[in-house]
Amino acid sequence: MPQLDTPMHKHHLRLALATATTAALTGGLLSVVATPAAAATGQYSADFNGDGYKDAVAPAPEASVGGKWHAGAVGIVYGGPGGVGRTASVSQNSSDVPGSAEEEDSFGAAVAVGDVNKDGYSDLVVGSPYESVGDDESAGAVVIVWGSASGLKGATTVKDPAPTRHDNWGQALAIGDFTGDGRPDLAVGATGTTQWIIKGAFSRSGSTGAKITYTTSWTGGAGVLRLTAGKVNTDAKADLVIGGHTKIGSERYLDHNHLYYGTASAPTRKSELPYGTKLAIADLNKDGYGDIVTGWTQTATGGDLAATGRARVSYVSSSGVSSSADLPWPGIPSAGDINGDGYKDLALGDPENSTDAIVSGAVRILYGTTRGLTSDAVTLTQNTAGVPGSGERNDFFGDGTLLTDLNKDGKADLLAGSDGENDFNGNVTVLKGSASGITTSGATTYGPSAFGISTTGDPRLGRDLTG
Repeated sequence: MPQLDTPMHKHHLRLALATATTAALTGGLLSVVATPAAAATGQYSADFNGDGYKDAVAPAPEASVGGKWHAGAVGIVYGGPGGVGRTASVSQNSSDVPGSAEEEDSFGAAVAVGDVNKDGYSDLVVGSPYESVGDDESAGAVVIVWGSASGLKGATTVKDPAPTRHDNWGQALAIGDFTGDGRPDLAVGATGTTQWIIKGAFSRSGSTGAKITYTTSWTGGAGVLRLTAGKVNTDAKADLVIGGHTKIGSERYLDHNHLYYGTASAPTRKSELPYGTKLAIADLNKDGYGDIVTGWTQTATGGDLAATGRARVSYVSSSGVSSSADLPWPGIPSAGDINGDGYKDLALGDPENSTDAIVSGAVRILYGTTRGLTSDAVTLTQNTAGVPGSGERNDFFGDGTLLTDLNKDGKADLLAGSDGENDFNGNVTVLKGSASGITTSGATTYGPSAFGISTTGDPRLGRDLTG
């Protein structure tokens, strides 16, 4: 079975056979002086039907579709006054999506959201990195699923500008105005060292703007495996964190991440970031510059065998990355204002958390204040009162995290994925934000069937969340 050649995949293969362990986690003061200033703009958010309520995306690239194993599907959460308004899914067997579901396509292995045709509705871009195109096995494919007043409807293929010169086109995706011309662009990852940004505008007929290339010699043959877009500096251009890995031993890899600034032409590499596999961009100290959180950090010698290190915040100023701070916990980061006080809060998913004597997972919340992030995290598990379900071995609660305002009350809600739940069916738990922080009141959970996704095989819903 082909799989993306990433430390994340190897990591989960080990976890599937994990035995019960225990771990003691201690918190410490993380104090960063905050200077009041306009917050940097983050990634484009999802509102597929333009109703003002944020939506969310829960990919299940290992889902079976029409009996095709690992064809892949994408779950959609539409926000509403009560939080989750309705759920749906998209696959290559959807009537208005090009192609058809085939075994091991991995539709949804990468996703990105943004209004790429500027019609007022967010669009969903989906990668199928193992799609075969003609005789080119695992060439990869990318489609735009269009937003509309009724939600996601209709789709268009984004043509590969260099077929046969790489594989796995669409193994990473990000949307942002990287050139500053006022039109959203699409960054696409593939194998090799030459990478592409497709400029907007995008149309339903398949037309796009120019294609921009840049090189990443440090990534190795697997190419770009991670793309994270956001506003880091104060110019009009979106910036990119670009990640890939190099081999450091037999079946061992070191995951590099580099900050690239947007320019009028190709993105320009600015600085190297900590090694790791999960990233988020947000203005955590409210100084007008986007800061970068690297989760599941690695050491230079340990690589992916030590891929659950403490999260690190790289603080950005006018001169670039100016300082950094280690958090006391590992985690998969997502940022948002949970309590509506104007300061970004941070969620760290820790799917290997074993404080309940089994590897069941946790999410830690660090609240933003005038002095920076709070000194101690609030820890949530499936054994926390009010959280649906219960902690079980290999649930991996927190394997996906997303802070977004589903009910339009000005406070970010927490979506937490548990991709090991129910023998790797997976699920998504939704906890609402409030003035006092995350609350378990009215908490809900959604498995694959709620999205119309088959539970045949191991769909692993919730491994990643985007919005």
